[in-house]
Amino acid sequence: MRRTRKHLEEMAQAARALALYAEDLHAFLSEHPLAAERVAREVEEAVGELRGLASRLYALEARLKAPYEDNSAVALRRELFGEV
Repeated sequence: MRRTRKHLEEMAQAARALALYAEDLHAFLSEHPLAAERVAREVEEAVGELRGLASRLYALEARLKAPYEDNSAVALRRELFGEV
């Protein structure tokens, strides 16, 4: 558990750093639209990777919590996210 907790803390720290990097990049690219065009594909790919990671972590959490949730929570998640 200790190792898993450390990894989750590192993940949260990386997510906070990522948010700061994204905000800085957004501000820079707002002032430099030609640069934005040059990196548009890379940014799009990064977004896809991040969405995939978020989806993976959500699915992991849902799978772990499933035995402890009542059916209404499962039904709601299925309705909202089409998962579980």
